[in-house]
Amino acid sequence: MTAKKQDAKKPEVQPQPQPTPATPTVEVKTQSAQPQPASKQSQTIVKLKEAWTAKGISLKELTEKQDGKFTLLQPTPEWPIVRVGPTGGVELPQIRSYAKAWDAAVDGLAVWQKQQQRDKKKAATATSSAPPAQAAKPQSTSASKPETPTAKKARKDAAIEAQLA
Repeated sequence: MTAKKQDAKKPEVQPQPQPTPATPTVEVKTQSAQPQPASKQSQTIVKLKEAWTAKGISLKELTEKQDGKFTLLQPTPEWPIVRVGPTGGVELPQIRSYAKAWDAAVDGLAVWQKQQQRDKKKAATATSSAPPAQAAKPQSTSASKPETPTAKKARKDAAIEAQLA
């Protein structure tokens, strides 16, 4: 009979030699003059502070408050709140519309005052020019607009109903 393959001996596996490093690696950490802020949120806050000081805004009255994951900034008490998110995004919750959040945050007081002026103007015109109540009487539609086919049919049907009644 023939020898089975299982009976054949397999060669022994020998361990492979591990390569040794020629020179030891050393990590060199250099420190810059100013340490970088740890998160994007803190980087954005630093950039906002720099932009405000470049614009001539005093940061002596700056209030910086943590609100969960958001940081709320307000350079002066009359300034709108600027909310900086954890990813460095800027929002102005008190301002209803702005083209660019960064520009609105840097020029926040001007944007806030414009919005308040518009609100006052809108409130003043709404209270002073209230339209008087009009009586519900049909006006001549032939003078202002041509009568629609639906309106013509409704008028004819009403005339027929009036004759039958």
